[in-house]
Amino acid sequence: MLMDELKPFRIEIEWTDREDFLFSCHYRSASFPECRVVPESVAVRHFFPVMTRAMGNVLRKLRREHISFPLFLVTLAFEHRHLLSEIDQMLNALHSHLREQKSPGSWNCHVSGETMKPSSSRGG
Repeated sequence: MLMDELKPFRIEIEWTDREDFLFSCHYRSASFPECRVVPESVAVRHFFPVMTRAMGNVLRKLRREHISFPLFLVTLAFEHRHLLSEIDQMLNALHSHLREQKSPGSWNCHVSGETMKPSSSRGG
């Protein structure tokens, strides 16, 4: 199977309790679209505070919770370059991963608005 035959076929977004979210992209060969098994999975973690805030507002709207829509639009207007940059970084990481793959799989990206502190209990 050639590398460029692998194509994304399903994207999922799952929010956590803290409004961080898991972005999952499942990919398979364009030659075998009926393949539903996703044997391999790769997880990465990215710090994207603007994207996390924007997606948090999307979640609140989906749940019919109040957000100040004009304020949301003003914030988005001021931060659109940062948001587009974060989206571009995430998609570049996905495409980089896809270039290295030879079989169907899944790429999972945990998107957080907070940086992760290294655990003192783990070595490395």
